[in-house]
Amino acid sequence: MSRHLDEHELASAAAGIPLKPERLTHLEGCVSCRRSVKQFLDHVENRRRAMEEEEPDWDAHLAHVICSLPQVAAAPLAVRRRWLSPLLAAAATITIAVGAGMFVHRSGPAPLPSPRPEIEIEEILAQAETLLAEDGIPDFDVLDNLTDDDLTALFGAKNS
Repeated sequence: MSRHLDEHELASAAAGIPLKPERLTHLEGCVSCRRSVKQFLDHVENRRRAMEEEEPDWDAHLAHVICSLPQVAAAPLAVRRRWLSPLLAAAATITIAVGAGMFVHRSGPAPLPSPRPEIEIEEILAQAETLLAEDGIPDFDVLDNLTDDDLTALFGAKNS
C-alpha cells in the first residue's frame, strides 16, 4: 500500500486540482484520505459561514454614524443669498472679461522673430580657410625656422 496523501495533496484534491494518477488511485481506494478531504471541505465551509456571520451590518453602522452627527440647522435662504449674489456677479463679470479679451486678441501670441538666414556650408568653409590662412602670431615664420642650437641660445641649456 502506498503512503497517504500529504496536506498539499489533500488541499489540491479538495480544490479540484488534478493529482498524479498514482495519487488519485490511492485517494479512490483509501478511506482515511477520503475522510481527510471531506473534513477539509467541511472545515472550509464552516469557516466561510462563520465569516459571513461575523460580517458587520453596514446599514446599521451607517445609520448609527448619521444619527451621531451633530444636528446643525440650515441657514435661512435669505442669509445664504446675501453672500451668494455678489459672488455670482463677480464670477459672471470675470467670465465676460476673459471672453471679451479672447475675442479682441484672437490673433494669439506675438509671432516669433524670424531666424537668421542660413549660411551655406561653402561660405562657412571659406571663412574658416580665410581665418586659418591669416597669420595671427607676429613673427611666427621666424620661430618656425629656428634650429635646436638657436633655441638653446635663446632659452638656455636644456634640463637633462
